[in-house]
Amino acid sequence: RRRKPLAVDLEGMASMHQAQQHKRRDSKDATVTRTPSGEDSPEGPQNDCQGFAKIFGEHPILSTLLFVATPLGFVSHYLEWSPQYVFATNFVAIIPLAWLIGKATEDVAAKVGETFGGLLNATFGNVVEMLLCVAGIRSGEILVVQCTLLGSMLSNLLLVMGCAFLAGGMFYAVQEYNQSGAAIQSSLMAMSVFAIGLPTVYTNVLHQEVEHEHMVQVSRWASVFLLSIYAAYLVFQLKTHSDLFTDDGEEEEEQPDLSVCTAAILLLVLTVITSFATDFLIDALETTVEAWKISREFVGIILLPIIGNAAEHYTAITVAMKNKMDLSLGVAAGSSCQMALLVTPFTVLVGWWYGTEMTLNFHMFQLAVLYFAVFLVTTILSTGRCEKEGSTTLIGKTNWFQGYVLLVTYFVLGLIYFFEGSGQHKSLANSY
Repeated sequence: RRRKPLAVDLEGMASMHQAQQHKRRDSKDATVTRTPSGEDSPEGPQNDCQGFAKIFGEHPILSTLLFVATPLGFVSHYLEWSPQYVFATNFVAIIPLAWLIGKATEDVAAKVGETFGGLLNATFGNVVEMLLCVAGIRSGEILVVQCTLLGSMLSNLLLVMGCAFLAGGMFYAVQEYNQSGAAIQSSLMAMSVFAIGLPTVYTNVLHQEVEHEHMVQVSRWASVFLLSIYAAYLVFQLKTHSDLFTDDGEEEEEQPDLSVCTAAILLLVLTVITSFATDFLIDALETTVEAWKISREFVGIILLPIIGNAAEHYTAITVAMKNKMDLSLGVAAGSSCQMALLVTPFTVLVGWWYGTEMTLNFHMFQLAVLYFAVFLVTTILSTGRCEKEGSTTLIGKTNWFQGYVLLVTYFVLGLIYFFEGSGQHKSLANSY
């Protein structure tokens, strides 16, 4: 039986799921059997031991980091090493943990149906960012939490998308994608700028304590409505308009490497381990920032998003090099929509639960950066729009130069935050 893979149906919501599924497709020729009808059929591992061997064998670098950096992260914390080493070891450890969480999520989602699988991927696809934000809120690092949220959006929009366009453009002069799906995601990002921008401007125009209290309430209830938009987006993408987010070609159905029970247990264990690693990392943040002479904004906007976006970065580049730009855009732009519509309001509500004033006031400079990034990406995605030959479907076109423009923009942004300085009075967030 042939059908479109789960990763194509959920391209904006399952980026870490896709990283593993497309990796497996590259090596599927070595694991096929012949069906009674004479067709090749992909065959998964016979048991969980073979499944683990296959997973770790296909990713030797990530597997090495998993078994080396993760124990070191715990040892560095409990043996009270220097905070810089605690931060560095746990920073590295979270990268393979995020990869394996995505793999476990994929194998569970492959057996529970597309709708529940989509919800599962939407949740655990961003579990690292969520855990980082929860740990930051518990430690009172609100500025770092806000910068992490903003940095994940910027990283996906500028760095991940830029690398995808540039890598794909090295193999194809012009690449096409479904412009209707990209337009929906651009609209959602524009709406996120609106949702973040109004509380930010409101607070900075009216410098009064009572207005700040009002803004806290506005942020919390606005977050509830943002979550409702994300729920509606799931229905729109999975059910009513799924054709806007699918590729034209069909691919073989892939078998999961682990059983549902094993994958679910692994997912639970990895989530607990990652929650400890994020706590250790955040606890060591203040001393590390002072020792390395970098700003909290640089850590939140540039460094921490690397942890959660590693799988998205890998997937977007590899599928772009295979000329699958709908999927590549779904990973990059779709992940940004997830951060804006799911993780950001979730974080505000978690702050509400802990009695912390976590709000949608992201400060004027951060708001300006997000606005310009969304404006640039929307402009690029609107370039070259035309009707597909022999069809009424609108398509967009990309090339390597557009990717280079996005990358340069991201590097300039990184330079600004790198040279910002670590002192409280040097912070852009405290300059107005």
